[in-house]
Amino acid sequence: MTFGLDWTWRRRLLSRIHYQRATCILDLACGTGLVTFPLSRSMESRGLVVGLDPSTSMLRIALRRKHATRTRCSLEFIRAVGEFMPFRDGIFEYETIGLALRNFGDKSAMFREAHRTLTNWGWLLSIDFIVPTKSLVRRLYMFHIFNVLPTLGRLVSSSWHRTLAYLARSIQLSASSAETLGLLSRSGFRRTFSEKITLGIVALVGGQK
Repeated sequence: MTFGLDWTWRRRLLSRIHYQRATCILDLACGTGLVTFPLSRSMESRGLVVGLDPSTSMLRIALRRKHATRTRCSLEFIRAVGEFMPFRDGIFEYETIGLALRNFGDKSAMFREAHRTLTNWGWLLSIDFIVPTKSLVRRLYMFHIFNVLPTLGRLVSSSWHRTLAYLARSIQLSASSAETLGLLSRSGFRRTFSEKITLGIVALVGGQK
């Protein structure tokens, strides 16, 4: 669907992490581990990477991949939601969200939990789809995600059609970068930033505790 660009976007997120300084990293809404496993391969051997997701089926795939993948550090997966994390205060140097921020039901609650569980000076980093602000790009993009992608999905299966239709709706309802930065600031984060990527269809946002 992304012509392989999703890996470029995830690498942009991962490039923000200073692995030599990190001992614990949390990957929120980790899904099947598309960000979690690269994190675990880049961390020092003394480190710990935790993947958190509410979906049992997603985590089942992640655990199968874990048994077949060699990692440099300890790697654990936990079933939970980002709005209510089962961790004590101040233990993660970094928390990441890869193409999933728009799926949180209560972003403010998740940001507050992220702030609570980060160490002093820790960073929250997210990369996700947004609606482009430029008129022509926005019209082409919305036509693509609402018409082209679901049609291609229908050629595969009804399940893929439903998945891609949901993806389009979730992108249409996604918060703008400015709205996300406002939520981060109100949750206690400072040094917030936003970088738009690939004609503004994706944004890398973050903030420091």
